[in-house]
Amino acid sequence: MKISNSDLQKLAAMENKRLSVEQVIEFNFTANEVKLVIDYTKTIEQAIADGNYDWKNADITAKNFPISLEMIEKKIEVSIKLFNFNCDISSEDAISKIDKAGYRPATLVELLVLGFLFPELQRRFPIVALGSLWRNAFGDLCVPYLDMRCDRRKLDLNWFDDDWGTYDCFLVIRQ
Repeated sequence: MKISNSDLQKLAAMENKRLSVEQVIEFNFTANEVKLVIDYTKTIEQAIADGNYDWKNADITAKNFPISLEMIEKKIEVSIKLFNFNCDISSEDAISKIDKAGYRPATLVELLVLGFLFPELQRRFPIVALGSLWRNAFGDLCVPYLDMRCDRRKLDLNWFDDDWGTYDCFLVIRQ
């Protein structure tokens, strides 16, 4: 692996600031884009199992969050980033700001790949995928997110109509 001078300068700056590995990972996702390969050859259930979550919402299934037919059996490279607005924000306002910045909200599959590759990231802050919506039996529109509770990693759903908090991050994909 070849390391560029720019990468060496970034590493030296991070070392001088005495950042932990977790802080370096968080910095990379919030300040820079990171490339991921999204594997649509796997089912939603396989991707959930790969993530090895301590708890998952039983409504997060392929039936409720189907993969679009044109994506099945493909592997796609995407550039991802985490957005945090540092304030309470509605889903609609977050989507508008994400779009204006040249990104789109991530889908469930993209969120699951992030959770699999970087399992400790959700321990730092909740990570929301506003690009996948499901209407439950009560008529509520729900979106998937990664979080932790009592030191357990969880994959859950939250209402689209709720406001998101100061610490919530949104997984986004470069358009």
